[in-house]
Amino acid sequence: MTDHEIHVRHLTGIDPRATGNPPGLTEQCRVALDRGARALARDGYRLEDVTRIIFLMHDTDGFPSCFPLLRDAFGTGRPGTTLRLVTEFDSPGTLIEIELVVDPAQV
Repeated sequence: MTDHEIHVRHLTGIDPRATGNPPGLTEQCRVALDRGARALARDGYRLEDVTRIIFLMHDTDGFPSCFPLLRDAFGTGRPGTTLRLVTEFDSPGTLIEIELVVDPAQV
């Protein structure tokens, strides 16, 4: 085990190669969490091991629609949470970006 935190950054629900309308906030959140779960699994971790989560959003009005997904994703774990407001994202249509942090010393 390492003493260094593991960061999984730039998790979005947007495929920059896709055409058409981007998915809504809840679907983007679900896809970003799925991508994060796969990235963590490569290092032997699960979403339940996340100790901190950072959400980047431009508009937070629909954020409560993501709460059921977050409860399901993190189980009984309650990672420290930060919400950062941003003026825009690199990819048009992005509504949310997620960063997951695992502190192996706390797992």
